[in-house]
Amino acid sequence: MTQAFSLLRRPPALRRSWQFVPGMDQAAHQAAVEGMADVVVADLEEFTRPEDRPVARQRLHDLFAACKAAGKVAAVRINKLEEDGHDDLAGIMAAAPHAILLPHSEHAAQIAALDAAITEWEAKCGLTAGQTEIIPTLESALALVNCTPVLKASSRVSACLLAAEDLSADLWLERSATGTALYAIRQRFVIECRAAGVVAIDCPFNFKNEDAFKADLAWARSVGLQAKCVVNARQTPVVHEYFSPSAADVAAAEALLAKAASQDASTPDNQWVDGPVAATARRVVMRAALFAGYEQDVRGGA
Repeated sequence: MTQAFSLLRRPPALRRSWQFVPGMDQAAHQAAVEGMADVVVADLEEFTRPEDRPVARQRLHDLFAACKAAGKVAAVRINKLEEDGHDDLAGIMAAAPHAILLPHSEHAAQIAALDAAITEWEAKCGLTAGQTEIIPTLESALALVNCTPVLKASSRVSACLLAAEDLSADLWLERSATGTALYAIRQRFVIECRAAGVVAIDCPFNFKNEDAFKADLAWARSVGLQAKCVVNARQTPVVHEYFSPSAADVAAAEALLAKAASQDASTPDNQWVDGPVAATARRVVMRAALFAGYEQDVRGGA
């Protein structure tokens, strides 16, 4: 994406946890602001009753301001534009959300229409043109098939969210805590997002099984996922544990790279660091450097 981001807005690649909260629930808003999530997503769609949306939209002004003060990305999932989406934009754009999630994104035209509507509201509200990101949400087989044109429909698209429940229902998947039913889809999702140059946000884990959750995160990390949708705030620190390199991870990676740099034809096979292993270690060091650079920018801008 071509948009330039403020140094104080966490870059898309470093947004590990996307925590959803109901649009009306002010207690949940406060807890999310005080919590660990990188992104707080106020949901005006599934988590907010239609009759509550006018009041919820106004409450999001305070939530967005609190998120920004706390150094969090302020996001909102609106309704489809052909439903309550335009009313959602009219009620929230003056509060300048960082990102807008569009549910049931199946066609490039939907993203183009949202881009045009946001552009009008940025001008009306005196916001910087192009500052508002778009996050499509894929929730059907058709959305998966049309993923590439959807992701390339606007330069505002910085990331994409893969749904779980609606997508599983559309595909008649038999899901379990092992997550295997969605493995192939999630791997394809990573490829589509990488090819489009946007961040892939993994679907939520909706089972009460901590061991299975950790195993699922380990698998997700192994296939290139680095961000996850969270509904249960207790999952957030675990997501961060798996999607950000620890000091021990970095030390081990640096030791492997040093060993790889010093090996030669005399190095025994059982001590040899293979190329793929070194490449993975290099990516760990690079990702850690991105986090460190962002934290330094935040301290410098505070």
